[in-house]
Formats: sequence, C-alpha cells, structure tokens
Amino acid sequence: MKKIQGLLVLVAAIALIAVGFLASRLLESGPEVTVSATSIEERLTRCSSLTTARLEYRGLVKYEEGDIPLINKKAFSMIYDAQISAGIDLENAQVEISGRDISITLPEPAVQDITIDPDSLEFYDEQFALFNWTDREDTVKAMDYAMEDAQAKATQTDILAQAKKQAQTVIETLLAPVTEDGGYTLHIQ
Repeated sequence: MKKIQGLLVLVAAIALIAVGFLASRLLESGPEVTVSATSIEERLTRCSSLTTARLEYRGLVKYEEGDIPLINKKAFSMIYDAQISAGIDLENAQVEISGRDISITLPEPAVQDITIDPDSLEFYDEQFALFNWTDREDTVKAMDYAMEDAQAKATQTDILAQAKKQAQTVIETLLAPVTEDGGYTLHIQ
C-alpha cells in the first residue's frame, strides 16, 4: 500500500512538473505584437484635441474712455479670473514605423481655450462722466481687454512647454503596451 502511495505521489509530481514546463513554454511564446502607422494614427485621431496644461490666472485690466475728466472721461479697473488651456491637436500627428521603431511627430502646442469667469469680476477706481455714462458695452469692452490680457499672459508663461512635455508623457503612456511588451522603440519629436 505504501509503495502504491509512493508511486502515485511520484506520478503526480512528474505530471505537475510536465504541466509547469508546458505552461512556461506557452507563456514564453505569446502572440507577436505588430503595429502599423495607420492603427496608431487612428488611436491618436480618436483622442483629437488633447488638453495637457491648464493655467489659473487672476488678471487686472484698466478701461478708460474719453479725455476730459468728469465731462466725458470714464474709467475703471477690473479684476478677473481666467482659465487658460493649452495642448495639441493629435489629429495632426504624423506616425512612421520603420522595423521596430515608431516615430511620432507631434504638432506644436497651442492655447486652446481662454475662459473668463463672469462671476469673478470685481470693479475698482470707477470714474463716471456726466456726458458719457457707463453702460453694458463698457463691460463687454473690458471683457475683451481681459481676454487680450489673458492671451498675453499665456505667451509669457511656460504653459506651452508644459503642454508639450505632458503630451509626450500621454503618448508614451498610451503606447506603453506596445513599447514595453511588444519590443518596439518609441521616438517622439
């Protein structure tokens, strides 16, 4: 009886070793990962406009109209909050594959959106004129000045450089399964 049990244990051990060996061979020879430029471009196009950097900005603009104080010169200062978004349009990305190398050329980042929060408007130093009343059009003009001010601020900051760096990180993460497991090398320009 002990010999039969010993023999069964030996057969079970050999069977487990054989199953383990076969499983490891099957896992080693997993499916070959292949990619094409078209498949990568399709994925990038689905992402389309990629916002990769955002800047919260508090600005100050001064509005002035007219030239004679108290008669027709009116003025005020306005503080506002803006949100500036920058990123890239992945639809314009170019993909080339040469052997196991994937080269992606990204378009330059751009300011995608500037939003002025109307609830954040604060007016100071208001100067009224007898013959030039302050009206809604003045607030619209001040909002236009705020938009120009926020656009200028966006070009003075490094938001575009941050957007470019973050876009590269997003693309690397998106293609990580192919580059890590598939043996492809990724180059982003």
